[in-house]
Amino acid sequence: MIKGENHKALTPQKAMERLQYLCARQEKCTHDLVQKLKQWGFAQAEIDKIVGKLSSDGYVDDNRFARLYVREKSRINKWGPIKLRAMLVSKGIAKDIIDQALNELRYAENPVNLFDLLNKKMPQVKAKNRFDLRNKLIRFGASRGFALDEVIDTVNRLLGAEE
Repeated sequence: MIKGENHKALTPQKAMERLQYLCARQEKCTHDLVQKLKQWGFAQAEIDKIVGKLSSDGYVDDNRFARLYVREKSRINKWGPIKLRAMLVSKGIAKDIIDQALNELRYAENPVNLFDLLNKKMPQVKAKNRFDLRNKLIRFGASRGFALDEVIDTVNRLLGAEE
């Protein structure tokens, strides 16, 4: 038995039930579950057993997680493919799963998303001059995870349309 954060004895069965509840509420990846079990003080052998059981029961699936994560973050947070890839790598998702999830993302939408994103940001930017505005918009677009050449082209189109 392992002591949890509330200092009650946490058995592997109780940990399994807690993780099933978490996975039912929100999509989780294997990495998140492993971190939670390590936080609770479980040994690696028990972690592998619990995560394996959750995976076989369909509570956790890295493919499903990656697809949903990419869809949600690109539509709601307006993240580009570079930032999405970096965040999925930090979650411990395999490269082939990331590639598959990003291929499902419609790259045709990226320029539209980027244009709308920068167009909305432009009035909020406090810039001394046109050059400063251009640089700030480029930094903003790149920080959202879009390719630099795509950001520069979009900023040039935006500022060219403004004249």
